[in-house]
Amino acid sequence: MKKKICLSIVLLFISFNLIGQDLKWTGFENNDFFNENNWQELSNGLPPEANTLNPDEEITHNLYLTCNTIALGTIILADEKHLFLENGELMVNKISGFGGVSLNENAHIIFEESLEFNGTTFNFNSSNSSLALKNNTPMNSYENIEYFYMGGNPSFFNDNIKIDNYYSGALIRPLDSSFAPMKLFSEENLAGNSINIGQYEIFTGENIPENFNNSINSFTLERGYMATLATNEDGTGKSKVFIASQRKILINELPSYLKNNISFVRVIPWNWVNKKGTAGDITYMNNDWFYRWSNNGESDLNREYAPMVWGKGAADEQVDIDILTSKLKSTHVLAFNEPDNCNDQSGQYGNMCVVDTAFTYYKNLAKTGMRLVSPACRQDQVFTWLNQFNQLAQQDDVRIDVIAVHWYDWNSNPQQNPNANPQDVFYRFTNYLQSVHDLYGLPIWITEFNANRYRNEWVHRQFLELALPYLENLDYVERYSFFPPVTDVADFFDENNNLTWIGELYHNFQSSPSLPNESYLMTNNISEIELENNYEYYCDPELSFLSIEEINNNRLIYPNPSENHIYINSDKIYSKIVLLDSNGRKIKSFTESKKIDISFLENGTYFLNVDGTSIKFIKK
Repeated sequence: MKKKICLSIVLLFISFNLIGQDLKWTGFENNDFFNENNWQELSNGLPPEANTLNPDEEITHNLYLTCNTIALGTIILADEKHLFLENGELMVNKISGFGGVSLNENAHIIFEESLEFNGTTFNFNSSNSSLALKNNTPMNSYENIEYFYMGGNPSFFNDNIKIDNYYSGALIRPLDSSFAPMKLFSEENLAGNSINIGQYEIFTGENIPENFNNSINSFTLERGYMATLATNEDGTGKSKVFIASQRKILINELPSYLKNNISFVRVIPWNWVNKKGTAGDITYMNNDWFYRWSNNGESDLNREYAPMVWGKGAADEQVDIDILTSKLKSTHVLAFNEPDNCNDQSGQYGNMCVVDTAFTYYKNLAKTGMRLVSPACRQDQVFTWLNQFNQLAQQDDVRIDVIAVHWYDWNSNPQQNPNANPQDVFYRFTNYLQSVHDLYGLPIWITEFNANRYRNEWVHRQFLELALPYLENLDYVERYSFFPPVTDVADFFDENNNLTWIGELYHNFQSSPSLPNESYLMTNNISEIELENNYEYYCDPELSFLSIEEINNNRLIYPNPSENHIYINSDKIYSKIVLLDSNGRKIKSFTESKKIDISFLENGTYFLNVDGTSIKFIKK
């Protein structure tokens, strides 16, 4: 009898101790992660003691977090302690220790400092979740892929995990072909019937599910995705691109030209890049995008490839469109290279220098559902040839999202002025860009530029030192790529493949985000109507997955995740215990057992049904 009493006391102590180790977010005071008054102990509903949560000190509690929070410092998780996040964004310097982080529905973490990959594991339990590492490259993230799990399973690049650019860093998220980032509604204000739209696939006309062709009036688009809507089945007609970069988009009422008039829908993952790129597949320039005057390049881990349709031959057949839509990471298509020139470049073939001819093939690019960058003309032809091209596009309702330009300061008689004042070159450059923007009112990509091939290296270097900071601060310039002159006077590398002064300047220059806003409801050449993102983030900790009842259920078993055994933390005798797989299929039954053997299971997510209550756990 005495032994039974002692054992009961020990079990009660263990149970109380486990309960006392759980903290739930309340946000009573502010959004400071390390403020104890924003948390409550589940054992008594009171805030934990002072100094329970300190930056750069080990945390010995399980943490159930929701809502948007900021952690100014390092979160150090003790061994087997976990941070569970749902319906919120955590901005944190870094997370370390030997515990784990679970990202549930709508969970996003942004790391301000480099993640050291020193023991903490990250488990994605929802396809709608992400980790943004501002100071870890995609390659570095890939090299440490063993720290990421998908539903408790090991992660495999381009199988169940996706690694994108996040400006100078990386964004890690699940790769799930069944995930539908967009939801369409038949009535305004997200009312009526609804359908989910998956990623990558192009939906047109009667192929839009559930008879939603010409029946769309409102929609939502999840964070991290881009969507294109158009009135014609080939992607032409009135159309608009929506980018939910870092904030969900909710449109309660579409503009009149799209109401009940949409026959083209495509959703693709967004990729976050800085402004600085390269003209050509040039490595070691510390850039995260490039193009190569063709459609046959590929993105790599650290760089996004922007495909170019150089001329007619890359835009006249469906296979050309299929090539473009197959590109991983690519979100834009660059149209023709100097089609205005009848004697050179793409304009010399197939009558492409005739505006009507070029426009005929350009229309095919709308089938991609990607953002469309205009043909890149010679310097002055942006005001003449391209202007005529744009007028045709406006007449026929064919979208242009971005204006591409080439600039070489040809109007300054460079042959006779090789030692030009770099300041004067810079002023002509800035005036040119402003004139282009005044004419079209659209974002600009400068896909080729330099101070002219007749200028010496010093002029190019001084010009770049003025131009690069200016371009970074010019809001209507989305991207730029310096193109070293063909005379080799301002190359990136010398004959020994070492960086030149120009190369060092371009490599060392730190670029900034191309599209820095949280969301974009893009205007274009055929739509100047400004829409409002109606999404308002709302979070109530009491209404999230962190209800007391659910946490109490989760606390019934421990540890979770586990490798070999899980224990039922209760004095109650349970008569029916059933182990289920993630689809609810029975694996095994147990009778009056407090210790459940799970060593034989594959890694993944499972359920333990205890007298009718199902509790999710992870086998690791």
